Amino acid sequence: MSCGFALAAKSVIVRNDKALILRRSEKEIKSSVLNKNEKWDLPGGSVHFHENCIEGMLREISEETALKVRVVKPIRVFDAINSQIHMTIVTYVCIYRSGEVKLSEEHDRYYWLTLKEAEEMHLPGWLLKDMRSAFAEARRLRRRAAKALTYNE
Repeated sequence: MSCGFALAAKSVIVRNDKALILRRSEKEIKSSVLNKNEKWDLPGGSVHFHENCIEGMLREISEETALKVRVVKPIRVFDAINSQIHMTIVTYVCIYRSGEVKLSEEHDRYYWLTLKEAEEMHLPGWLLKDMRSAFAEARRLRRRAAKALTYNE
């Protein structure tokens, strides 16, 4: 049995008061080394050897959704470890800039959800926690932008 280390970067993409949530395809779930029982996902994935985290995440967002985003900051770092792999995952908050969602074969559905809608769908706790953090950061950014407008008037 071979073991390895991998780095992944995920994103909570915020658009107004909603975040983009993806549903993994059956094919993706079956081929996964981690999370074989998890159908919900955030845009992002493995970072290639020659990429930094943000470059890898932006590439994955483009491949999986075709969206353009503005990266704000990391909101969580965690390790997923099993007998085959140790993966460190960095989750960023991103702000939607442009585009229409076009899914890759890794996902079969997408939803733009408020936190309340996500809670009503009984999404996993880790996903709700990441959404809460991302929405809090987005609110901070909006307040900062509103202050800047006030000072410049």
